Amino acid sequence: MRWSNEMFYILLLNSFAGAIAYGFWMIAKSGMAKRKKLKYVYPMLGIVEAFFIFPIMYIYLKISTHVPGRHGMYYGTLFLRTPFIYNVQCVIAGIWIVGAVWNFAKYAFQYLKFQKVLEKSVSFRLPETEKNKIIQELGMKGNVELYQNYAVTSPIVIGWRQKKIIFPVREYEEKELTTILYHELVHIRQHILEMKKVGIFLKLIFWCNPMMNGLLRSIDMWGEIACDRYVCSETAYPYTAQEYYTVAVDGLEQSHLWMPKMVTGFRKKNNFKSRILQMKNYKKENDFKRIGGMTLVVFLCAVCTTTTFAAGEGFRAGYDRVFESTKVEIEEEVIEDTEYEEMFVPEQETIVSGELPDENPVEGNEEFQISTLESGTMFFAGTVYADRDQCIAIRVNIMPAGQTVCYGIMTPDEKLWYVYAIDSGTHNFRISNSGNYKIFVKNVSTGDVDLEGGYVSY
Repeated sequence: MRWSNEMFYILLLNSFAGAIAYGFWMIAKSGMAKRKKLKYVYPMLGIVEAFFIFPIMYIYLKISTHVPGRHGMYYGTLFLRTPFIYNVQCVIAGIWIVGAVWNFAKYAFQYLKFQKVLEKSVSFRLPETEKNKIIQELGMKGNVELYQNYAVTSPIVIGWRQKKIIFPVREYEEKELTTILYHELVHIRQHILEMKKVGIFLKLIFWCNPMMNGLLRSIDMWGEIACDRYVCSETAYPYTAQEYYTVAVDGLEQSHLWMPKMVTGFRKKNNFKSRILQMKNYKKENDFKRIGGMTLVVFLCAVCTTTTFAAGEGFRAGYDRVFESTKVEIEEEVIEDTEYEEMFVPEQETIVSGELPDENPVEGNEEFQISTLESGTMFFAGTVYADRDQCIAIRVNIMPAGQTVCYGIMTPDEKLWYVYAIDSGTHNFRISNSGNYKIFVKNVSTGDVDLEGGYVSY
């Protein structure tokens, strides 16, 4: 399988696996939120993002389809393509790529526009002492720079390695400054900005997955709830939770954030009602302890992984059914000179004399001829050596007229590259890696055929 085909299935299967993980997270979140156990709800979203990133389902399917071959182990029949599957895959991949490119271009335009606005920021020294005290309390390393900007209408955190807090330009009371600093610094300490950036990146790639918008909203809202919980329950924040939310609501009511949500973190006013409801009557002592939280995380990983494997088996069964049903199209409507690729599975083939040719390649132009090649039978004519970027030319003549064969080469890693021919055919196969290539012909007609031909590398 070529790398582009591999990448297509990795992205497709990752989209399925991520959707499964997000579904189980929603179930777990609902139960935990009802019981006011909030500590591990947000961190578990990292597991969901991991299922979108790591090709768990793809690796499982590749390993589970290993079958024994003549020269050791190799991947089996999964992801073999027929013309129908190839055309459908091209359409899906084309739409996917166009959408991803459009989203990346739009994001890049918005990001560059945002950066130009930030260039007009000025240093904000007023809360510097309070900032350093909170950084020391939170045990954070490194410095966080404070700025003000006329275009920003609510405080935001930006930056990759070097974090910055951008304040709107206006007068602040001491309680406001303290609350904002605690909130934004806890955001940095909990790596909430990184989680949002990963979520945005996944949205750009998996834009066609209907669950991505829900995932982004969950990352946004539960990142804020995680921050609220930590500030009000885990720090020396000098005010009450009611005062904390009063400052937050007042700040948001003044906010008319023009900057794109894909750049700034997509905060919404309606999040505050949910945030306040989730924090109402929350008691730190009633939340999961570390061992309970770790057990919950492990359980979620196990359930998501098991379900992903089961979904992978369902995907394989469905794919095999499509493959088997569309193989008929190859016999009924042959597309000549179109190269196809699939893995060679000896158990699924009937080979003349039951053996493959030896590894000793011939030199020069070699001829072959065979009488009465039965329907569905494969004939290996010999082996030829070819260097990278060389071609192997094969010609066949088929009798009686109107009969069809497929002919081509088997690569050193036991992949079949072939084309179809009716009556006769000639094709040049360009070689991407040096090695010995076996020449084969397979009768895909309903009756027996006689054939003769030749092959040469050049």
